[in-house]
Amino acid sequence: MQHHIKLLLTFVLMCGLTTTATSETVRLNSLDGATTMSGEFVDYDGQTYTIKTIVGELVIDAFLVECVGDACPEVSAASSDFKISGSSTVVNTLFTDLVYKFGLMIDGDTTTTLSAEGPTMMQVSNELGDRISEVSLSDTGALESLQELFNGTADVAVLTRPVSEEERSIFKIAGLGDLTSPEQQLIFGLDGLAIITSKSNPVRAIEKQDLAKIFSGQITNWNQIGGADAKINVYVRNETSGTSMIFNDLIMGPAGRNVSDAASVVETDALLSRAVATDPLGIGVASLSNTDNSKILNIRGACGIQVPATPFTIKTEEYPLTRRLYAYTTSGDKPAQMERFLDFLNTEAAQDSIASQGFVGLGVADQSNDEQGLRYLSAVIPTGVEMNLNQLREMTTNLMSADRLSITFRFALGSSKLDARAKDDVIRLAELLSTGDYQNKEVLLIGFTDSLGAGRSNTTLSNQRASEIRAALTAAIPGGEVEGLPIRTLGFGEISPLACNDSDNDRRINRRVEVWLRDSIVSSK
Repeated sequence: MQHHIKLLLTFVLMCGLTTTATSETVRLNSLDGATTMSGEFVDYDGQTYTIKTIVGELVIDAFLVECVGDACPEVSAASSDFKISGSSTVVNTLFTDLVYKFGLMIDGDTTTTLSAEGPTMMQVSNELGDRISEVSLSDTGALESLQELFNGTADVAVLTRPVSEEERSIFKIAGLGDLTSPEQQLIFGLDGLAIITSKSNPVRAIEKQDLAKIFSGQITNWNQIGGADAKINVYVRNETSGTSMIFNDLIMGPAGRNVSDAASVVETDALLSRAVATDPLGIGVASLSNTDNSKILNIRGACGIQVPATPFTIKTEEYPLTRRLYAYTTSGDKPAQMERFLDFLNTEAAQDSIASQGFVGLGVADQSNDEQGLRYLSAVIPTGVEMNLNQLREMTTNLMSADRLSITFRFALGSSKLDARAKDDVIRLAELLSTGDYQNKEVLLIGFTDSLGAGRSNTTLSNQRASEIRAALTAAIPGGEVEGLPIRTLGFGEISPLACNDSDNDRRINRRVEVWLRDSIVSSK
């Protein structure tokens, strides 16, 4: 970014884009003093300068230049300090690296001060060594981070779960805005809850309905689920952690059960994973990014569909214990550097950092049809869906020479309304297709539904939803299309379930529009 600013300043200087000097004229110098430009001061919004030149108004990042002139506002580094509070799983392991990478992005430097009793303090400096922001990282946990955000003692709350309707209402009533609005809710990555055992345990997969029985204490011996004749030792996080709340929402709550009082409660996901890894009879639930040396079990539904926890199944949110990573802010004024940092979370550098720390980034991945074998096994397993051989043949023919992208659009129950992540993914896919890297390809938007309703009407519904995604996508692409890249819609209803259709979350997984790319030569035959 610093390089881009220098190029702009150099271009302006070479073209002589200055204004006649007045009391409102300011000069913007690059931090190394190599380039400069002048113009009439228009505005400073805490993040950028706007100046007027003979070619119009230019907007320049205020933290990458020095402003000289009577009209220059006073820029205080303290006004850009901010505090991030939240999940220990995420804040401790991930945000330290993200803040460091943010410093690199602005050609600056970051120094870290660790404290055994208080938050981690990270000071970000520009390329001249001048302090521009101090970032405080506090691993308070989900509930306390929201309390700090509400009280104004934190600027960002990082959660591994969405806010509840009650929490949303409390903030709205207090005049702090709508936490679920795009301005206040940022989905910046993904993670999965892993069901883990010791590597010495012979069990490889576990049925989802057995999880609630094990963690509630109804199943107490490994031989009840195909293991050795030995007692099961259960490990869990505390009930206010994001890990426990997601596990309760997806597994314990739908089964009408509570975690057993006999379970060992562990302070962090990392400590839980270490405890399970060293206990041959242990089982626990932890973040996929903190599985240490334990073994991750596949999860099998009652209908027989089995899904492993992999980066691709988490990106597509087909793994049933996938969770999103959220950053929440209030509607109040935000420190300028904090806004820049939140924007940074969607950059390639930040997404690479997220992946390197064991989480799953939102960047687009692809997988060949050969690697999608489980979908065909699931299609022929008796799952109560309405399908016939011709439908299965049609789907197979269309996908035989295609690759699937990880972007998968999902909808609310009985609705064509895109969820929060899907809206961002429309923009992400539009930008990807606009690069020109997919010439002689064809985009297939393929709709699927859950098994509720009649098979024929579900096929119609899946076509409609694929068409709605196409409309949103073409609206996001400059000019409405990419030359040489046709976008086609298909709908196959309920014939390719990725989950068992026996819970709200499983039906949500099955209601989707997938994105595939295939050679246009194949489609023309």
